[in-house]
Amino acid sequence: MDTLEARNFVEPRINDQLRPDTVLWRYLDAAKLFDFFENATLFFCRADHFSDKFEGAFTPSLRQQISDAYAKGEIDYTYEQFKRRMRESVFINCWHRNQDDSAAMWALYGKSECAVALTSTVGQLADTLRGVEKEHDIAIERVEYVKHWSDPKLDVSPDYARIFAYKTKAYEYEKEVRVIIDRTGRDPVPESFQSGIVVPIEPSRLLRSIVIAPDAPPWFEQLVRQSALRYGVKAPVRRSKLATDPI
Repeated sequence: MDTLEARNFVEPRINDQLRPDTVLWRYLDAAKLFDFFENATLFFCRADHFSDKFEGAFTPSLRQQISDAYAKGEIDYTYEQFKRRMRESVFINCWHRNQDDSAAMWALYGKSECAVALTSTVGQLADTLRGVEKEHDIAIERVEYVKHWSDPKLDVSPDYARIFAYKTKAYEYEKEVRVIIDRTGRDPVPESFQSGIVVPIEPSRLLRSIVIAPDAPPWFEQLVRQSALRYGVKAPVRRSKLATDPI
């Protein structure tokens, strides 16, 4: 019988550096906001579609470790084959970790004055993803920023997909938290997953608030408020504190 009790649900793995009440921000332009309202989904981008050339990069020591294992016949793929397989089989959803909103994040990811930020917490995000059927392995990771070329020691346990919890130092300002879906070791990536995975979620479980961009015109704020009501989104809608005139 196909009941909720009979199904196998995933339990997201949470990085021990993250607390359940850690506040997360996801900055969206208007088009992505209304897509979120309409479809109630989170998009997980396939790792090889990110522009950062260090995305999923291995350090010299890890590269040598994989190459040595191939040379000894312990694995049947070269380092380059392994890296390509990882980048095609890992899917990522990105958040910004901060108590308050960031002018830099508005400029980079809001993309226009008609933008919003969805806020959540690590606990809410984990609870939301706990309702996903057990088709994928999911981890919520606090990104660490490293200099790959200096060969730092990276913790890639329990599996190599955790390599995506490291980014180069140039992106340290992003203070990123990533939800990582790992499909390595499973069947070949379906055609429908070529750009990413769309995961249905419940907005009421995910959202802490919806924050309007500081420079958004009044008509856009009104439209967001009306749309939230129309779609039954109960999270409070407010304007960014950066819009407040100093006293």
